[in-house]
Amino acid sequence: MAGHQIPTAGMIDTGRFNILLCIDGSEESWRGLNYAVKLGQGNDANITLLYVRPVDNSLLAGVDLARRNMLEWGVELPGMRALKAARERLVELGYLGGSWSEETVREQAFGDPVGDTMIVYTNDDGAMITLKLMVSPSVAAGILDECEINPYDIVIIAMGGEEGQNFAGKINWSVTRTVALESSQTVLLAREIEENHGHLICIRSENSIAAARKDAVLANRCNCPIYLMSVAENDGERAMAEEMLARAKTEIEAAGVEVQASFCETGDPVKAIVERGRDYSVIVMADTTRRGFRRFFRTSTAYEVLRRAHNSVMIVR
Repeated sequence: MAGHQIPTAGMIDTGRFNILLCIDGSEESWRGLNYAVKLGQGNDANITLLYVRPVDNSLLAGVDLARRNMLEWGVELPGMRALKAARERLVELGYLGGSWSEETVREQAFGDPVGDTMIVYTNDDGAMITLKLMVSPSVAAGILDECEINPYDIVIIAMGGEEGQNFAGKINWSVTRTVALESSQTVLLAREIEENHGHLICIRSENSIAAARKDAVLANRCNCPIYLMSVAENDGERAMAEEMLARAKTEIEAAGVEVQASFCETGDPVKAIVERGRDYSVIVMADTTRRGFRRFFRTSTAYEVLRRAHNSVMIVR
């Protein structure tokens, strides 16, 4: 949206692999960060870490203008502590090592006393790491605004913590559901994500075969093994399910990625996928709804798996 587009910095390079990680400072945020770093290894990726702070015009009502203009990372605004911790973790992981230039940009938004704050680190190869504190009417609206501004290859939403917890910037199921429903980009719900357990890609349609190939290339970036699964709702559909698996395997291997194993089951697709998916880092589903008809996603298998799974789920678009 116009209120958040910053012309002098932070506009991502579409020639690179662009990752958006949405955090709230929870433990799940750091697991999501580790996963983003694995995806972003090499010099062809940009990573944006986003904390969305809901509009609060009373937050700094007593701070004079001169002090507002001097705001830096030491000020304990909601979200600032989380982004500072994220920067420190990037240094610990060796991802923010070496020579990086630094640019700070601020922009007023929604009448908030502080507005948006963004620090962009750029290395000699042109790769960018962006730490962004955005103000928005809601957390979900802020994430969707950022997705509209920049064409990310994957949006990672780190959702964790107790459901009853409530604080500025909290990422809960309501936020995740809204972004999954409304975004036109690939969305990964990072929920108790564990590395090195592989991607379980679910095959159900022509669209899911294309999505399988797309995710296989993505998973290969972080050396994640690939497994395929198809579920026939009855015995009469099993032959078709097995054919879909074989075609998906051929497509993926044509892209130079090895498939570790394939599984074909019969029964309720959601239940079967959720149960088998427990053993993997990520369950991968294709969104088969047509663009412009997002409301139908709510009744799809992909949505039900997203809602009911115990671990991380990726919706590929």
